[in-house]
Parts: sequence; structure tokens; C-alpha cells
Amino acid sequence: MAKLEKFKLTDQDPNITADSTFGTTWRDTWKYQCPPKWILHLQKGQRFSLKAYDSSDVEYVAPDAQVKIEVRGPVGQNIINIYGPANYLSSDDFQDEKKVALLNLDQEVIVKPRDLLVFMTKDSTGMDAASILTSFASLTTLREKV
Repeated sequence: MAKLEKFKLTDQDPNITADSTFGTTWRDTWKYQCPPKWILHLQKGQRFSLKAYDSSDVEYVAPDAQVKIEVRGPVGQNIINIYGPANYLSSDDFQDEKKVALLNLDQEVIVKPRDLLVFMTKDSTGMDAASILTSFASLTTLREKV
């Protein structure tokens, strides 16, 4: 087995595609396509944070705002839910160790080359391309070169 290394995935990663259309339903806000020579090891207790702004460039405040993370096969099949759906406020802290969201997985989830790791948001006031540019996310995980 190759050596696992710590990996901090953010919305600025070159393998991330951001949503570009307006919507008030579940949106694939960011999609990370795992590069061909890497796999990710998603495990219980890994840290996740997401700060989201709506189409008025205001941080999500609606009580029904939600987030979730899914792993999907290369063409969107075989969906595995790894976080949420959870209230947005459960994921918006980046600083306080006691408030940062943690993955609560029963077992390790492997993201294989070309699989998608999808950060999703839902808010009644909607997101658009401009608000996605001001929003940000981070997931600290492990990766392995294959």
C-alpha cells in the first residue's frame, strides 16, 4: 500500500468545477473530479467547512438552508452520501475546533480516479455564479498516489 498523505481540498483546487446557474433547489455547488493517479480516503472525523452566500451576496440565513456531500462515479452514478443533508449552520465554522463539521462515516469511503466528490447546497433565496465565487469550502482528508 502506498503512503497516505494529508490533503486539504478547497474550492480553489484546479480539479473543481463550480456551478454557474441560478437555483433554489439542491445545487452541485462544487464538483471535484479526482485526478487519474490519486485516490482519496474519506474517514470518520475528517474536517469539513463550507461558507455559502446567496444571490444577494448575503451569507445563508434561511433556517431551511442545507448542505451535503456526495461521492459519485465518473458519470454521476453510484451515489454515496458522506455528509448531510445537514443544516447550513452545522458547516459554516472554519476556526472553532469544537464547531467544525466532522464526517461521521461508518466506514472509509474511497474516491477513485475520475470519481466526483460533490459539495451541494440548497437555500430558498438561491445561488448564482457570482455568489458561488464569494463562497468557499474546505475538506481535510487523506490521499494516496496510485
